Amino acid sequence: MILLAVLIAILVFNDSFFALLHNSLKMRKLNEKVVALDTEYEELNEEYNKILSGDRSFLEEEARVNYNMAHEGEIEFRIKK
Repeated sequence: MILLAVLIAILVFNDSFFALLHNSLKMRKLNEKVVALDTEYEELNEEYNKILSGDRSFLEEEARVNYNMAHEGEIEFRIKK
């Protein structure tokens, strides 16, 4: 019983155990970041392909929303939230 307690104490209070735990947590966070970046890459790649293909509805929406553009003769209404 005492031997088991000593082994557990050595394992728990050993620096390598804490380093392993720290690295495991860091690896989990990095994997989450990789997933988020992969998702962002796919979205940007899809947007890029729409721009290259000349998707008129996409380009028009981008121009209206992001660059405050309107067709000639249209009146733009801005409502503050």
